[in-house]
Amino acid sequence: MITLHNVERFYQTGSVKSYVLRRISMSVARGEFLSVMGPSGAGKSTLLGILGMLDAGWNGEYFFNDVAVHALKARDRIALNKRHIGFVFQQYHLLDNLTVRENLEVPLAYRDLKRSEREALVADALDRFNIVGKKDLFPGQLSGGQQQLVGIARALIAGPQLLLADEPTGNLHTSQGNMVMELFKELNRAGTTIIQVTHSELNASHGDRVVNLLDGWIEHPHLPEGGAAPARAAAMW
Repeated sequence: MITLHNVERFYQTGSVKSYVLRRISMSVARGEFLSVMGPSGAGKSTLLGILGMLDAGWNGEYFFNDVAVHALKARDRIALNKRHIGFVFQQYHLLDNLTVRENLEVPLAYRDLKRSEREALVADALDRFNIVGKKDLFPGQLSGGQQQLVGIARALIAGPQLLLADEPTGNLHTSQGNMVMELFKELNRAGTTIIQVTHSELNASHGDRVVNLLDGWIEHPHLPEGGAAPARAAAMW
């Protein structure tokens, strides 16, 4: 589904380039559940933003379902994102002037659905996340954990091929976090490709494999023969 080749992201001040990602080359198979780990500032969220086509200021090659994302115009990237990608943001990104129900309807506006079909999908999402009683409330009337649940429900409501999640359980109670991870595994078994950024080894363990980032580089997953420290690499994983 995804292939990155020598993807780099930097910010320039005068003649100085500050790299956030360096020579990232990796592949993600359709139906895979990948966890991305690393310390704060390693480039995890930046990588997720590139994969989600929310960031266009990078160099390199990105293929999504054999489409050359790096060669697309901005409007075509946005259209590809809306058709195939769901995003769970760390900071919710709910629309403050819309109710919970209306926030859930937003991704469905880009689908060719009848009103009755949209209403059925919203009702199912409200029930699945136990937020039926919150449907007429605005985000400012919800706790942080409740806002995160709404954000996750919104990301999933249109049945995306790819789900990108940035610390999806960071603001949830343990029981809510466990529920979200079980839901992710259920979706993954049904065919949804998932890439999550997490600091939690427990959450990472639910995935098929882990990619570690450090200072913008992919780290080798194994020590080389002789026990030397792992080198930074632009490996194709």
